[in-house]
This record gives sequence, C-alpha cells and structure tokens, in this order.
Amino acid sequence: MKIWSVDAFASKPYTGNPAAVTIVEEFPSDEVCQKIAAEINLSETAFVKPLGSNHFHIRWFTPAVEVKLCGHATLAATHILLQEDLVNNAPINFDSLSGILQTQKTAQGITLNFPLQATGPRLEHESFNDLFGNQIVTIEKAFDDVIVELNDEKNIYDFVPVIEKINQIDCRGLIITARGKNKYDFISRFFGPRVGVAEDPVTGSAHCKLAYYWQQRLKKNNFLAYQASKRGGELILEINDDRVLMTGSAITISCGNWLV
Repeated sequence: MKIWSVDAFASKPYTGNPAAVTIVEEFPSDEVCQKIAAEINLSETAFVKPLGSNHFHIRWFTPAVEVKLCGHATLAATHILLQEDLVNNAPINFDSLSGILQTQKTAQGITLNFPLQATGPRLEHESFNDLFGNQIVTIEKAFDDVIVELNDEKNIYDFVPVIEKINQIDCRGLIITARGKNKYDFISRFFGPRVGVAEDPVTGSAHCKLAYYWQQRLKKNNFLAYQASKRGGELILEINDDRVLMTGSAITISCGNWLV
C-alpha cells in the first residue's frame, strides 16, 4: 500500500498541516485503519477509495478516532490525485460522513467546497475564565466545537494551552480566534485533545464555523484567514449560500510503501 505525506495549507515545506494519504481498492477494516493512523501519528490519515471517474470515497482517521470532516486531509488527498494523474480537470467528488464534498484545482491552489456550519448559542464565560481570564470577548457553541473570541490577536499567539483543562470541555475541539490587525481578517488556533490532537496546525473543518462566525461580525463573505500554530497556515475563504469555499496549497513531502 502506497502512502504519501503532504503538507496542506502550506506554501513551503514544513509549514501548514501534515496529512497522510493512501489510495486503496477497498478500505481496510476500521481496526486496521485506526492502527495505521496511530502508527503514522499525524493529525489525520486519509483513506481514499476510487468509485468512478473523479469520484471517490474518503475517510479520515486521527491517531485516536475516525472523524466526520477534515479539510486539510481532503486538500492533501486532492493534491495527490492531481499529482498522480488519477483525475481530470473537472471537479472531484468525495463521498464522506459529511455528505458529498467537492474539490477542484483553481488558479489560487486547491479549493474545497465544504458545508458552512452556523454557530450559536452563546455560552457563559465563567467556566473558561481560568483559561483566558479577562481576554474573552464572547464564547459560542459551534456545531461540535466551541469558539472563544479573544480581545487581541496577540493573545492568540501567546496562549499556552492547558490540555487537561481543554480536555474537560464538552466538545470535539476548542477554537480560539481574534480579529486580525494586518492583512488577515481573523486568526485562530484549534485544540482537539478529545480526538487525539493536542493542537492541530491548520484546521479546515474549524473554518466551516469560523467563516460563519466572522461573517456575522464583519458583514462580509470573503476572508483571508491565518491559523497561528507553530507551523502556521493561510486559508482563502468565500461563503456561497450554505457552503464555504476554502482554498489553499499543498506540497508532497514523502512517499513510501506500507509493508504490513
């Protein structure tokens, strides 16, 4: 079984979010998929099964669980399908646990057509004060995540996560965000210890919520966003009705054969 390692939402090597991609005739058992993902130990491993012309079934596994939606591994999978000439120039359709997802090569990179996920209701601050103190602007439930807006982008960069406390929050992941001061409309970070990812470098699925969240506040539909992890990654976002188009680049880092 051939496996590629790809830096997604990256303009140069060793940035963005690394994902593993493998193309299979049939999916291994759930147990084997999970063991492979744990062995690779990246935030996501994508298993891609061809179904027809430009049509695939994609599944995503963290080192701990299978997840319902993953942006960076879908971008990585699209990058490999294009690199290996396994698709034509038409849009690529992926069957997934989040329905049919579509991707396409564009002038700016690879564009993902993902569901826009509404945020709300607002949550009380008290249980988050020990993590953020007086930096909180607002807190909202965000589908399966929680968004905490902080009052300055510097606080996003400076935040030191206490993983044990984040793990106690009843959600898939914690998103922290703030308005950008320079070229970015907003910046963010994502923490998902409950799904085996202490901090995810660049999280496409989180931007399904962040796009909606900042649309309500900035009253616009187009954004340049930055996820401010140590690796960092840039996303171009466009809201189109109930979908969000996420565009980024990817770089192949390695390729090898799985021997067991």
